[in-house]
Order: sequence, then C-alpha cells, then structure tokens
Amino acid sequence: MKYPLPSRRLVLTAILVSISLLNSLALAQKLETTSSDKKNSGVMLSLIEINPADLLFGRYRIAHENLILDGLSFSWIGEVQDSLANRNYVERNLATGVSLQYYPQSISLDGLFLRGESDIALSEVSEGSVGRRQAESGKAATLRIAGDIGWRVRLSERLTGSAAYGLRTTLPQTLWNSNSQLTQRWLIQKSDNPDARVQINLGVLL
Repeated sequence: MKYPLPSRRLVLTAILVSISLLNSLALAQKLETTSSDKKNSGVMLSLIEINPADLLFGRYRIAHENLILDGLSFSWIGEVQDSLANRNYVERNLATGVSLQYYPQSISLDGLFLRGESDIALSEVSEGSVGRRQAESGKAATLRIAGDIGWRVRLSERLTGSAAYGLRTTLPQTLWNSNSQLTQRWLIQKSDNPDARVQINLGVLL
C-alpha cells in the first residue's frame, strides 16, 4: 500500500505543535521539583527510544542512546521497514547504524539537539512492469545518511519524550547488489525524493 507523503506545511506544523506540547510538559515538571532535584535528576546517562507512530508505516525502529561527554551522546540504531511503496517500486529494508547527538543548551540528554546519522541497509526491491519491460526484483546493500533537529524533555523519573524533524537519503552507490540496472533506476528515484520524516519518540531511562 502506498502512503501519501505529507505536505511540508503539515509536517512543519506537526513538529512545532509537538515541540510546544513537550516543552509545556517539561515546564510543568520543573515547577514541581526543587533546584537540588533538578541538578540530580536532570542527568540522563542512557535510554532506549522508539517511535510508536512508525507502526503506521510498517516500520520498527529502536535506538539506544548513551551520554559520552557533556552535551554529546552516541546511539546504536536498528530499523526494519516491512513494506514501502514509492512510485513504481516496493522495498523492504533491514538497517543498522549509529548516530551522534549534540545538545548545545544542556550537559545531559535534554532540550534542543542536533543529530547526524548513518546506517547500512539491506534492501529487497521490486519494480512493476513499465511498457515492454517486465517486472523485476533484486537486492542491494546501501549506505544511508540523515540529519535531524529536535527537542527532548523529561516526562517523569523514567520516561522522556522527543520531537524531531529531518531528512534521510540513500547514497547513489551501492555496497553490493544482485541486479545493477534495477538498483541504479531505484537509486535515481530515491535521490530525487529524500525521505522527510517527523519523529515523536518515547524513551525509557536505564
């Protein structure tokens, strides 16, 4: 099933509303704590995070984020895309990778953050028939990169929430493929349509 891509205005509105709601929750949380509690409970060393909305798109994603320096964290990422239809192509992906997050206004995993991400994806791609060309399928290993901007807040002692918006793209050269012509056509189509993604994540502190 092909899911329509949201308009840019709708995407930006969703991320702004989400950040506003999360910021309001953070303010309420701070008003309920003393200054000493803030100092002790504001430091988050490690968390596991998921985006429940991904299930609507047949996507299963998990990230394990760890603070390594003040305001800088490192994450392991795993993602499975059950089925993604885009124009004449249907793809299934299994990916794993890493990301770095920078929190310019905080020494812990809190507030505004910038994220850079890279992963290796193994994809199974099917192309429908076009004119005289018959339907084809193939597999490919590719390198994907992404960039996000977002906001994270503490929702409770053990829960966090974050809203982020960013772009994802697949590099035009494959690491391996079983059908070079199909893969090249698929990558050209993907490079013309980068994946704009809104993420509303829930995290559990470890």
